[in-house]
Amino acid sequence: MSIDRSELERLLADRPAGNRSAMQAVRESYADIGLMRERGLSWAEISDLLAKLGVTARDNQPISPVTLRSAFFLVGNEGRGEAAGDHGAAALPAETLAALHEAALSAGLRDEAADADEHGPDEHGPDEDGPEKEDGKNGGSDSAVEPVTEAADSDAELLTETTDPDGELEGEDARANAVADEPPTQEEPAPAEEGKPAPKAVEEPSQPASPALDLLTPATAVAEDRPAEDETGTGEDETPPEPAMTRPEPQPASHQTSTAVAPGTGSPVFPPMPATMTQDDSTNAYWKGDRMLGTIFVLNDRGGVGKTLLSHHLMATAMLEGLQLKVVEYEVNERLARLFGPDVVEHRRITQDFMNMMGSGDGFYEFWDLIGPELQRGGRLYDFGGNISQWFFNWAEVSGFDYYVGEGERLTFMVPVTVDLASLSTGMTTLERVATIAPKAKRVLVENGFSGPFSQLEDSQYARRKAEMVEREGLQVISMQPCTAPAWARLTGHRLDQVATMTREDLVKLGMTPPVASRSLIIIHEWLRNMRQSLSPYLHDAFRQTPATAKAR
Repeated sequence: MSIDRSELERLLADRPAGNRSAMQAVRESYADIGLMRERGLSWAEISDLLAKLGVTARDNQPISPVTLRSAFFLVGNEGRGEAAGDHGAAALPAETLAALHEAALSAGLRDEAADADEHGPDEHGPDEDGPEKEDGKNGGSDSAVEPVTEAADSDAELLTETTDPDGELEGEDARANAVADEPPTQEEPAPAEEGKPAPKAVEEPSQPASPALDLLTPATAVAEDRPAEDETGTGEDETPPEPAMTRPEPQPASHQTSTAVAPGTGSPVFPPMPATMTQDDSTNAYWKGDRMLGTIFVLNDRGGVGKTLLSHHLMATAMLEGLQLKVVEYEVNERLARLFGPDVVEHRRITQDFMNMMGSGDGFYEFWDLIGPELQRGGRLYDFGGNISQWFFNWAEVSGFDYYVGEGERLTFMVPVTVDLASLSTGMTTLERVATIAPKAKRVLVENGFSGPFSQLEDSQYARRKAEMVEREGLQVISMQPCTAPAWARLTGHRLDQVATMTREDLVKLGMTPPVASRSLIIIHEWLRNMRQSLSPYLHDAFRQTPATAKAR
């Protein structure tokens, strides 16, 4: 499944801040979408069906299969029982929800008809109405994706036992089948034992049913789920009856995670239950609150505005003040990584294959999904090269960025600009897009005087817009003046944290005369001191551990 750039830009055009309408639509019909997935419908089929029933995104735009898949994944992780209660007052009309539920229930009739066709041509009788009814609702979508649904019928039969609504994720297929195969092995001894073992037969299948729910959680949640298992062990007598009630998706998740929020119980847990919790509330209780660090972004799609130099200053300031800052560099060629080495800077190379992947919906989202858990842990500096931040914003606007960072309270976005008009335009656009995905993030405009003084723009539209953003939106502005020392040309290949400790003799060894070295040293130290004073508060704020203000959203 792929989505071209024009379609992505159309879906994202003029998207206002706040909750994503696609996420809201999926919240309201989450159970029915999960049921349709269990019955073997593809994402393309479900997208067409939702569009026909009037379940659309903002401006009545259909929810694309890629966006639907991503939104379904995120809604499943943000607290199923809680989300169902909070968003029960749906924006969709009741008749639309009823029609959607009816369509989800009728989706299984087509599967039964397909099975009947395989076993015998004369056994159509009871199922003939089912395919006709489903065809009437799906229109032409069935014929377009019929090979996909037929291939998924056998998998859907396995997944109905474990109620896995997200079995389509390729990376999780092996886990899904492994979990689905566990209940039969535990159910076999139950019929053999008579009398008292009957209640155990109810408990045994209910325990592996809840790990199937965790197929919705990312792989990064495994480390977080294990401490939570110890806590859920205390509620063993209460949790088994819950999954037996109708559908296990909403209720066991909220029930189990409610016990996981209480820290430090240290209760034992059974070894066969590797992931009895979903990531939703456990993530909110630890990753998103207690002892979390901030994240700093340096970005502007325009090249040559001083992004690498600004990141270099941030790294030098962190090192001089004893802060262990992890740096991730998105660049075609190594810059910071060449100076500091791979142990300090992780270089994520931007290649032509990467740019080609940006035209693929699945590849596009999966690449940026990796950054989500890093944002939750914090303590990082991201240096985005030219033309990279636009892809990051596109991912954030449709992938539930608020799930990872809330409203961006722990994020700092630094946007360097020069007096070049193209630089100013892309810089202001970047600041506006930051406000869309993270309304409470710190936005810092860094005026780089390398190309000329900003005093020449006092009466310009840029100056008026900047003043408005400072007054009304809390924009912060700092200055990054160029280094005017005579020795600076000979120091461009050196680390700034090392330059800050150089002496006159060190500069003389580089070929300068003692007078030139003395004058250069005064200018360089003053320049570095000013930048350190400007950047140090943002670094210390990012490394200040933030207590949780709210455990659940």
